[in-house]
Amino acid sequence: MKDVINQIIQIDKHAFESQENNENELLKVRQTYEETINIYKKEKLNNAKQNAESIAEKMDSILKNKEEKQKNAISKISDEIDKQYKDAEKMLMEKLFSKLFALEE
Repeated sequence: MKDVINQIIQIDKHAFESQENNENELLKVRQTYEETINIYKKEKLNNAKQNAESIAEKMDSILKNKEEKQKNAISKISDEIDKQYKDAEKMLMEKLFSKLFALEE
């Protein structure tokens, strides 16, 4: 009877040790998966950040390009207005002087 009880104790002890070993192995596997997931998550976040920065740089470049085009267009319009104003001023001065000289004669 004592031998049976000792065998049961040994079997129970062996089962408990096996359960602990299995739990430890499962914990290690879980930790490995969690580390893999964290690395994957960090990589994806870094990729997303780099993509966002790249898109922001492209948008800045496009906006600067459009701004430069608008400045050039505004400058051309301003130059044309200035030219027309000077031409009109010159024409008015010529008319004024011609009338002044006509009155003197």
